[in-house]
Amino acid sequence: MHTTSRRIQDTSGLPAGAGPTRDFVAVDDSGEFSYHRSEQDFMGAFEYIEEAACIIDRSGSAYRLALDPNRHLILGRSHGPVEFQWLRHAWMDAQSAHPEGHRLRRFYPATRYEVVSDLFETLALESGTAPAAGAWSLDIDGFASRPSNIEEIDRLLARQDRLEHARVKDPFGHIYRPARHRKHRYLPAAGSILYVEIPATAAAH
Repeated sequence: MHTTSRRIQDTSGLPAGAGPTRDFVAVDDSGEFSYHRSEQDFMGAFEYIEEAACIIDRSGSAYRLALDPNRHLILGRSHGPVEFQWLRHAWMDAQSAHPEGHRLRRFYPATRYEVVSDLFETLALESGTAPAAGAWSLDIDGFASRPSNIEEIDRLLARQDRLEHARVKDPFGHIYRPARHRKHRYLPAAGSILYVEIPATAAAH
C-alpha cells in the first residue's frame, strides 16, 4: 500500500528528546510497535528486560530495559542512534502483520529521521493520544467535516458504498485516500479501512 518515497531534511519534525515528559515508541519481543506518552506509562507496560526489543525516543536514540540495584525495571542508557534499516523493515513487517492495528499508511520512509517521526505521529494518532495542535478533517464529494478521531472517521466512511471521492487529513497535515482492506474475499463488509497517504497536489482529484 506504500507509494513513492518522501525525501526531506533529516531534522524534519523531530522535537528535542530531553525532558521529564518525553514520549517513547517501543518494539516488543514479538515485533509489535506501541506508543507511550511518558516514561512512567512506558515502564508500566513491560514486565521483564527481554520483553522490549528496542525503545526509541524522538531524537532516534535506542534504549533497552535494565535492572536497578533493587532489581526493578528501569530505562537503560542510550545505545546510540537506532539502526535505520532494521527499524524500517520492522515497521513495514508490523504493518503487514497487523493491518487492522496500523491503518495509517504513509509514504515509504527514506531516512532514519523520517521513519522515527512517522512512527511517533502515526502510533500516537492510532492510539488517540497524539499531542497535535491541529484536527482531523474528512471531505466526501466536497462536503467537509471535522471528526474528533479516526474511530469517528471510520463510522462516517462505513456508511459510504464507495470511497474514491473521500479524502482525510490528519492533525499533522498528511492527506490520505481511504481504501477498504478485505479480510475475506466473500465477505465484502468484513475488514477495516486503511488510510493511504497521497501527495497534497493529488488531494483535489
